[in-house]
Amino acid sequence: MTNTQKMVRLNLDLSPELNQILDELAKKIGVSKSDILRQAITLMQIMVIAKEETKKLGVPEANQLIVDEIILSSEQQPKPHPLDTFMERLGPWEDERTAEEIVKDIYDSRTISNNDISL
Repeated sequence: MTNTQKMVRLNLDLSPELNQILDELAKKIGVSKSDILRQAITLMQIMVIAKEETKKLGVPEANQLIVDEIILSSEQQPKPHPLDTFMERLGPWEDERTAEEIVKDIYDSRTISNNDISL
């Protein structure tokens, strides 16, 4: 990251256990806690993109056998936008008429009721 790029400051609440893990990782790799979190966000982004592309992400051994597969739990999976869900379930509006013709048909189909309603 260059010095000319503006950084955004975040406050983060962690459990003591997560903070200890963060400390240990920073010491082991020799970078700051912020660097560890930036790398973790990048890895999470790679995982989400792979999941969206129906790919799998794994950790291979030296002999290229996948020993651990990384799977996003259902709680971590990104939720689809409501409009996408709507369109997937119901599909687009299909009509040969123009918008003006549809509105005119709606107004023309209205009826006036003379029934008295008492509460």
